[in-house]
Order: sequence, then structure tokens, then C-alpha cells
Amino acid sequence: MFHTNRNSLICILIACFVMFTLGHSHSHSHVDEPPAFKYSKDANEQYKITKEEKSVTNYDIYVKALSSTLFISVVPFFILFFIPIDGTIEKQPLLKILLSFASGGLLGDAFLHLIPHALVPSATESGHSHSHSHSNESETHEPHDISVGLGVLGGIITFLVVEKAVRLFSEDHGHSHGTEKKKNDDKSKKKSKDKKDEIKIAGYLNLAADFTHNFTDGLAIGASFIAGNSIGYITTVTILLHEIPHEIGDFAILVQSGCSRKKAMFLQLLTAFGAVSGTFLSIYLQGSSEGLVSSLILPFTAGGFIYIATVSVIPELLESSNKLSQSIKEILALLAGVYMMVIIAQYE
Repeated sequence: MFHTNRNSLICILIACFVMFTLGHSHSHSHVDEPPAFKYSKDANEQYKITKEEKSVTNYDIYVKALSSTLFISVVPFFILFFIPIDGTIEKQPLLKILLSFASGGLLGDAFLHLIPHALVPSATESGHSHSHSHSNESETHEPHDISVGLGVLGGIITFLVVEKAVRLFSEDHGHSHGTEKKKNDDKSKKKSKDKKDEIKIAGYLNLAADFTHNFTDGLAIGASFIAGNSIGYITTVTILLHEIPHEIGDFAILVQSGCSRKKAMFLQLLTAFGAVSGTFLSIYLQGSSEGLVSSLILPFTAGGFIYIATVSVIPELLESSNKLSQSIKEILALLAGVYMMVIIAQYE
């Protein structure tokens, strides 16, 4: 009887094994296919689906990030239609108030936004090395990271060199096309023209700094959408709130530089290409440009903003500043520009 039960058990095990083998061979029927099957279209269908899904994901990131970038560029542009300033004498008091607001925004942007963001990676690295040296009980201290400070100084010096070069070129060009007699006859006219040209240089320098700043904003938007849609939308709103006062100030600087309203608005719109290119580059590099932004672009842009505010804009506010009420309004506008950046920096 035991022998019969044992044979029955063996038969059952064999039957189970055969059924398992048939089922396994059926589910993996590609084993019976020729060796070239694994290189065929059917065998690689799963890989192709994964690749297509990845392509769709990247396309979705490009669409959302670039749409957000265009949104933050177009909204401030339409707001400029409602800014009632031009180059006429009647609008000069209001224009100087907006210039004060612009200088406060530039300084606040540099000291409260750009430089702190550039210092965060440096502080993290120095903190790590500092704790490491304590763990080894070493008395030697590594030198402070001065890369951010050098970047700010580099921006200031670069903008100074560019402005000097443009002025020297303009002066040499003027001397080569005029005689001594003509210069003596038109002395007052030349002075006014030179003054206007000097102001225009400040306007174009501000455009260059604004283009670079928009480029960094584009990099931030692209990197944020790579991290996730919610982070991307929050970053977009933050940058939009930051850009509105900034664009109004830049618009006032361009008008003061001698540009008409239409030309100033058109030039402001051109700087949006900086944001678009930054967004595209950030997504293309998958956010790997963060180190370059922190170590070079942000400090350099901060230096440019500091130079424009202190060398180009504030001296304009000191000219013909005779009325106490107008001076108070300008100071309050400057403080308002700084305070606007304080509020934005707290929610970044």
C-alpha cells in the first residue's frame, strides 16, 4: 500500500512538473524563435515604448517651462502700456520717482536675491569642509571662498570698462569728423549731445544686465520644471512678482536714456529672448548648469546691477534735486523698490 501511494505521489509530481513546464514555455515562447528574434521590432517593442514615454516627458517639460517663461515676459510688457512716462519735461518728476524705484529694485535684487543665491552653494561646501576639519582635529583653516565676491567685482569692472570703451570710441569718432573751428562754434551743442550719449550708454548697459538676469531666470524655470510641475509653477509665480517691478524700473531707465516709449518697450521685449534661451538650455542640460549659474552668472549680474544703480541711475537723481517734496518722494520710491525685493526674497 505504501508502494502504491508512493507511485501515485510520483505521478502527481511528474504531472505538475509537465504542466509547469508547458505553461512556462508558452509564456516565454520566444525561446523557440530564431536567435535574430531578440533584435527584431517585436522583441524591442517594450524598449521603444519606454523611449517614447521619455520623449513625451521631455516634450511636456519643454512646453510647460517655455510657456511659463513667455508668460512672465509678456505680462510685464503689457503693464508698461499703463506707465504714463515719456521723455518730456512735464513727466520728469514722475520719471525720477520711477528711476528711484528702479535703483532700489536693482540694489535690492543684487544684495537680497542674486548674491544670497550665489552664496548658498559656497556656504554649503565651506561648512562641509569646516566640519571635516574639526572631525580630524586639525588646527589649519582653509581660505574663505571669494569666488562670489570676485564675480560681483568682475561685473562692476566689466561694466566700467565697457562704458569707458564706448565713451572713448564716441569721442574719437567725434574728433575725427570735426575741425577745431566747428568745435568752438558748436561747443554748447556738443556738450548737450555728449551728455545725451552718456545717458544712452547707461541704458544699453542696463539692457545687457537685464538680458543676463532674464537668462538666469530662464535657467531657474527650466530646472524647477525638471524637479516637478508644482515646483515649476511656484517658481514661475515668484519670478513674475519679481519681474514686474524690475521691468518697470528698466523701462524708466530706458526712457531716461533717450528712448521713446515704443522703442523702450520693444527693447524690453527683446530681453525676453534671454529668458527663453536660459529655459531651453536648462532643460537640455537637465539642470546641470546650476553650478555655473551660482559661481559665475549670478554674481556677475549682481555686479552689473550695482554698477548701473550707483553710477548711472543715482547720479541722475542728484541732478536738479532742489525741491524737498520731490526728494522725499524719490527716497520713498527707492525704499519701496528695496522693500519690494525684501518681500519677494522672503517667499522664494
